[in-house]
Amino acid sequence: MNELRWILLAAGLLLIAAIYAWGLHARRRAAAPEHERMTRVEPARTVPVVPEPADDGPEDDEAPFEDARSNAAEEFDAEPVSRPAAGSGRREPRMEPQLDDSFDVEPPTVRLEPRLETKAEPRHEPQPGARPEPRLESDGAPPPEPPRKPAPQKIVAVRVVAPAGAQFSGEQLLDAIEADGFKFGRYQIFHRLDDAGRPMVSLASLKEPGTFDPAAMPGAQFRGIALFAVMPGPLPGVRAFDELIVTARALAATLGGQLQDERGSPLSLARIGQLREEVAEFERARGVAADG
Repeated sequence: MNELRWILLAAGLLLIAAIYAWGLHARRRAAAPEHERMTRVEPARTVPVVPEPADDGPEDDEAPFEDARSNAAEEFDAEPVSRPAAGSGRREPRMEPQLDDSFDVEPPTVRLEPRLETKAEPRHEPQPGARPEPRLESDGAPPPEPPRKPAPQKIVAVRVVAPAGAQFSGEQLLDAIEADGFKFGRYQIFHRLDDAGRPMVSLASLKEPGTFDPAAMPGAQFRGIALFAVMPGPLPGVRAFDELIVTARALAATLGGQLQDERGSPLSLARIGQLREEVAEFERARGVAADG
């Protein structure tokens, strides 16, 4: 029995010595120059290098045979890894693909965006005292002129009415109108015209819509008439107003009627003076000297 134990102990020592020799050979091989060993390309990762302590052999001659066997298995299963020497600064070579001239790579397509360039038009400074030229539209025609405001107008009106409870006979009214120089015309009313055919004083009926039918007037009755002058007209403003008042007074005397202003109030001298002043003020506002 003792002989068997000594045999197993000797076999374990031999096995441990073989393992130690193999590890020493592997370390010497790793430290050999690069051209004397096979280059192994490892993935790009950093492996910390920890120096392994030297194994001086087992201290206990009575180490179990099973422990030596497990250590030997771990040593044989581990692959030897080529590690660079600490502090050498050498890096493993990187293997790049080599392409020959037959491998054609299509250059990337560069997209060019359109560029919009604005061309500045030369500015022409106006010369002192030069008259600005009219700007032309796209079709070459000058821009249309802005619409002009209509000239202000003033209408002065007076009335000739029949006495209270009475009416004018249409035949009598027609005779008086024609005798005073009125002519039937535009807007179906009567007008007193100047030599150029322009109305100086116009005459309308107080009955709606204010028009006349000369053929039907002899058989009709009228409550009254309205006389009016439009300014500016063929006569200066104040002269046109005086012509209006003279005509109204003459017809009132012929027909036996009464004079009223445009609101139906009696036409007094004070009211006539007020209307005349309004006409003069209108003429002055237009820049025309009042002809009194």
